[in-house]
Amino acid sequence: MNVKKSLVVAAVSAFAAAGAFAQEVTAEELAFPSSVASTKTRAEVKAELAAARAQNGRLSVFSGEATAFPQEQATSVTRSRADVRNETISYLREHRFPSSDDHNIGG
Repeated sequence: MNVKKSLVVAAVSAFAAAGAFAQEVTAEELAFPSSVASTKTRAEVKAELAAARAQNGRLSVFSGEATAFPQEQATSVTRSRADVRNETISYLREHRFPSSDDHNIGG
């Protein structure tokens, strides 16, 4: 019975705590768009964007909490998984610890 009461109290507390994060908009936040003066024209911004795209073709976009990064090109794999595994095993066999019986090196 005590466990059931504890779970109910925990659930109610969790829902009540969610409202504690609400906040009223301040006068500074309401005045923000009008208090920031633009220093460039739309044409200048578009010209900078075109120049940046011409240089590398990939741009990161920052928009508040949402950030989008361009997709990276996939790298080509030149060695197989078995090759890497065999290389690791041979390296570990050559550079064994003094008590090699305590270590499993996969071979």
